[in-house]
Amino acid sequence: MSARTFQPDRMAGYTLPVYQARTPPEIARGEQALYPVIVVGAGLGGLTAALELGERGVRTVLLDEDDTVGAAGLSSRGICYAKRSLEIFDRFGVAERVRAKGVTWNEGDVYAGLERMYRFNLQPERDQKYPAFVNLQQFYVEQYLVERIMRTPAVDLRWKNRVVDVRPGPDGVEVEVECPDGRYRARCQWLLGADGAHSVVREKLGAKDAESALSEDQWCITDIRMSPSAEVVRKAYVDNPLNAGGAIWYHQMADGIWRTDWQVSQYPDPARETEPGRVTERLKKLLGPDVPFELVWVGPWRFRRRYLERMRHGRVLFLGDAAAQHSPFGARGGNRAIQDANNLAWKLALVLEGKAHEDLIETYDSERGFAARENVEHASRAATFIGPQTHGERLVRNAILDLARADPAMRPLVNVGRLSVATEYADSPLNLERGAPLEAPLAAPGCAAPDGRLGEGYFVDRLQGQFSVAWFGGEAPAPRGAQAIAVPRAGNEALFARYGVPPEGATYVFRPDGHVLARCRGIDPGLAREAIDGVLGYRAGAARRAPPAARAPGRLSPLEADRLYDAFAALLDGSAPEERERTLARLAVLLAGELGDYAKVLAAIDAAADSDRMRAPSGRRE
Repeated sequence: MSARTFQPDRMAGYTLPVYQARTPPEIARGEQALYPVIVVGAGLGGLTAALELGERGVRTVLLDEDDTVGAAGLSSRGICYAKRSLEIFDRFGVAERVRAKGVTWNEGDVYAGLERMYRFNLQPERDQKYPAFVNLQQFYVEQYLVERIMRTPAVDLRWKNRVVDVRPGPDGVEVEVECPDGRYRARCQWLLGADGAHSVVREKLGAKDAESALSEDQWCITDIRMSPSAEVVRKAYVDNPLNAGGAIWYHQMADGIWRTDWQVSQYPDPARETEPGRVTERLKKLLGPDVPFELVWVGPWRFRRRYLERMRHGRVLFLGDAAAQHSPFGARGGNRAIQDANNLAWKLALVLEGKAHEDLIETYDSERGFAARENVEHASRAATFIGPQTHGERLVRNAILDLARADPAMRPLVNVGRLSVATEYADSPLNLERGAPLEAPLAAPGCAAPDGRLGEGYFVDRLQGQFSVAWFGGEAPAPRGAQAIAVPRAGNEALFARYGVPPEGATYVFRPDGHVLARCRGIDPGLAREAIDGVLGYRAGAARRAPPAARAPGRLSPLEADRLYDAFAALLDGSAPEERERTLARLAVLLAGELGDYAKVLAAIDAAADSDRMRAPSGRRE
């Protein structure tokens, strides 16, 4: 451990568990089995994948080079578990443990300098089973998954088993493994590389990144113990003068532990800022000199922006950090890994059972490859907004903050981390929509199933890892291998509105991972059969079965807003200083002409001239 960090493996009331390594059967008895699946890496993605597969009866070996959970001692690492992840964990009884131990939150405060600009609410709806987020240290979540796997007979979890070589073949993969009892070889039909940012599987295969770059921005994580707050709100500061103009994040976790993240690139010696003494000085400035606290864990971090060209390489599939890396802004890393596993496991199980063609695995590459790219872009653009590097970036960022202070309509342009939500597979070839689209864009094919009350329970309770057909306003038998869910209108009006159900009712078909597969107006058993048969019989290159859902006109998506931020900044940075005012004037005139609404243009001019909205953040040193 570096003298400049503080990374213990225990604290008052908790010590990281140590799991016993067992002699593998390949060494103990000379067995040479062909396993259906071997998963490399027992982090969030690998554990979830092994559990999903094991619960479907797929014999799975899970290899991990360590003998405990988490990483680098008691580091909180991934702490924000999104609603979608909790819904995935729900089937295994893990979600309730996470919620019971962790800290629930839906709201956050955004500060510029020391001024609180506004508070956001990620989930104003009160009829959801799970909140927007539960904060809990990653080692706890991994421990709960391990304990659940230990009760899953189909999964063989092997600690202190390090993969040292990978040999792919046309019908399977062989791995060479080093363990305390020696070396052995194991063969499998499918290998899942979930072994993190420094993936051995990726290295041995020579899997290529589509993009890779190491950020120059440097941060320091500091976990502290102090009294919990009754008000559970995530706080995000940009340009904070208490941190030499850098950003600060902090919010609560379990056990009275708080996670704080400090941007330290702006200091003359960023490495020195991870020393416990310097960390303590900064915390006293933020919290006040009389607030008692105790350091639990301190460590530096930087992030890499990268993602693989392909998630699938023959019989080898990548997930989690082995497939992509990005900044932690938006809590996207661990949640993405969990969704990767959720997307892949049901498809792989169907293929191994002989119920679906192997080409179905190609949709894992297309759907989760898109998710990797989308998450990398979201997280990277947040990093630019939080720490602008050029004059143009800073000028446009500050203009957005100016307007967001007073105008709620401008607040979606503020990007202090687009927080993790379920990926929408809008372009999936599996999607099917028949007839006129239903007026429910959040329940379009490819979207994760919206939740809501259903009788005395919740709609997501009924989606238990299998094909499901929901008959809204009617009843009919489900196709073979699927379950039917009859949803009466009486008492479920809010759910009907969420799914855009017309007077004649609606048919919705859901995939085993809980995403909408197909929908139509009316009660249509034929649609359900066609949708499910289309999955089981899928062939690579098949034509799309549904157009992407139309977005409400006049609204920018978060990515479009962030891309415009980059475009405006590039315009300013590409203009000579003496030409910038004229460039902005030309842009304003052009946009006014495109808007074509005299009253709206005048209102925009008034808003831009409002001095109350034009106070620049004071913390950052120019």
